[in-house]
Amino acid sequence: MAGVSHAMSPASVFASTARRSARLFTAAARLAHRPPAGAACASRAAGIHPPVCRARAFAHPGSHASARGLHVSRVRAVADPAVPEPSEAETRAEADEDETRRAGVVRSVEGSLAILEGIGGDIKPGTLLDIGDAGATGVLLSHREPKSFALLYVGGDGATPGAPRLASDESITKPGDAVVVRQGARFHMPPESDVVNRRIGPLGEPLDGGSVPGEADGKFRDAASKTGSGSELFREPPSVEDRKPITTPLVTGVKPIDILTPVGRGQCMLLTGEVGTNLSELGLNAVVAQAKVLGQEGKQSGKNASVRCVYGAVGAAAFDSGANAFAQLKEQGAVDFTVVSCAPDASLAERYAATCAAFAVAEGARGEGKDVLLVLDDFTGLVGFSRDMARLSPQLEMAEDDSEDAPSAEQMVEYEGMIINALLAERRRFLGMTLQRVARLNDKLGGGSLTLLGVMYHEAGAYRGKRASEKNSGTVGEAADDDSDATVVVPALPAGFDDMPEATRKKIEAVIEERKRLAEAAKVKRAEKDAALATAPENDFTQPRPLVEEFMSITDGQVFVESFSRDKGWGVSVKDSVSRVGSPGAAGPLTSLNVLQLRLDVMQADDMSVFGGDGAEKDGMRSRSSAIRGFLRQTPGSAAKLSQQTVGLYALQRTKEMSNVNAEEAAAFVAAAVAKAEAEIPEVMRDIDAHPSKKLSAEAQEKLAGLF
Repeated sequence: MAGVSHAMSPASVFASTARRSARLFTAAARLAHRPPAGAACASRAAGIHPPVCRARAFAHPGSHASARGLHVSRVRAVADPAVPEPSEAETRAEADEDETRRAGVVRSVEGSLAILEGIGGDIKPGTLLDIGDAGATGVLLSHREPKSFALLYVGGDGATPGAPRLASDESITKPGDAVVVRQGARFHMPPESDVVNRRIGPLGEPLDGGSVPGEADGKFRDAASKTGSGSELFREPPSVEDRKPITTPLVTGVKPIDILTPVGRGQCMLLTGEVGTNLSELGLNAVVAQAKVLGQEGKQSGKNASVRCVYGAVGAAAFDSGANAFAQLKEQGAVDFTVVSCAPDASLAERYAATCAAFAVAEGARGEGKDVLLVLDDFTGLVGFSRDMARLSPQLEMAEDDSEDAPSAEQMVEYEGMIINALLAERRRFLGMTLQRVARLNDKLGGGSLTLLGVMYHEAGAYRGKRASEKNSGTVGEAADDDSDATVVVPALPAGFDDMPEATRKKIEAVIEERKRLAEAAKVKRAEKDAALATAPENDFTQPRPLVEEFMSITDGQVFVESFSRDKGWGVSVKDSVSRVGSPGAAGPLTSLNVLQLRLDVMQADDMSVFGGDGAEKDGMRSRSSAIRGFLRQTPGSAAKLSQQTVGLYALQRTKEMSNVNAEEAAAFVAAAVAKAEAEIPEVMRDIDAHPSKKLSAEAQEKLAGLF
């Protein structure tokens, strides 16, 4: 994934420059008028670090920092010749310490979100803040000049039992409360070992009724403690030097994905489709598959064989705080997984925090050298919170579309070589800094990887009709004649019907009546389906097409799902789905069999059906396309091992039996071939599953050929 520029908007540059000037003034005053070594200050004991303890101070009038609430002061030193001059290291240490203990103020509160002023923009997200006098703590989420945003919580201080919990009571925090930045304190999630096979909230609190993660041996959880804790809630994305090329495939167990749009370990992949395509279930299917796609030999072959999973139920799946998703994973045999969720009525800030918490849990496992699959059922928290910040801190007022209120040339900025809307550039940086946490780390950092499958539903019709292409998109997986969407044509009475024999007329009338019955049943079924889709919780989490395509441009590829049915699985668009990592992330056995030919065959068959004439060639291409659909068909809850996919692909490409067959016949033939392979060449099947990166040897291909 391309790196994201750290360039700032003009307004942010100005504010940052003024802020640095204020800090230089403050630091110079501190260094010139340092208090005696060991002097006790009541204000320092109270947790506030003014510039000088033994000095008379007055606010510097007219300073930009003073206007923003920072305590920038001129000081008059009290000389004390008996006190030795501090060393350079001591001077620097105290200057750094004072620099991180800044005071701000609460400007407003919306639920558990506190909008602050006076917090330096260089204070990193995830830093802890002491807010007010009622014991509330804030974890800094982000900045947007001149405001900062923090999520309020109570507990989790290591001194009281229980997990940290969100705080939204006005008696705890109110406008005007003082805010102090804690020195070096950052929010940590619970330890990796405490969250495996658990369901937790945005702050690591238990949602499954179990014990508090991070509490053991009589010690209460301390979210600020580095010792015995998990990963930080917010982390900087790994640098280029920290990363390793993506060369190892992650088998999702979903054939259309593994074969047509392979996912490598460390890749960021978008799953998109309309409401009704069950993308969240597709993500759950990939999590469950990790326990099924590897045999016992694969799990024992090395640390990179098994995959640790994290499911972020932060969108529609949070309708019950992730309880249903958690139950499905347990019932279907998933192992080594964690569900991170939020409340059904969670605010955008809380959904954003839950999204970051899912990343943090995954990073904690990756830090131990594990390969991690993170599935997010929605990006609304990430996108919506960036909009919320613009609403609460309207630094730039401009439209994002082509309406009459579109930005003028003065409101455009350069971003990664493009001249674009400044708001879009700002959001692009915000999104990129989160998505770039996905990476495969180098061996010095343990060699673990974090792979993301992120769901984003687009609006109905966004890619159909006048707003998109009218041509066939080469959908594979689900057959085109899905009963729920089929249109039943009722024929009219043929010419000369009255002159036909009575027996013939009765047969024709019976056919017409049956067609009428089928048409009415199909109409009722479509109405039921439309009604179900209209009330689906996913409707609250759809995004417009421009935003979907923005995510396509900053991820490493997309799987475009066009349709879904319980009987035939997911229909994936060949033309619109792509993996930009390419063959390095594809499984070795599949590349040995020229898997890309399948994509070409489907696209040629669809073009032939639209533009070609009648004849044997057209019939052959249609048959080929139908066979591919049958091979790639996969119902929800099932998982296809890499060895099974390899046998099916071999049969599809190198056997005569797969010529001139329909989808059902192709599916039946592949199933029989897989069963025969598992019985006759089990050692080859185990080797394929245990070593997904290794290409097929000549001996293995010879044994596969012997099956047929």
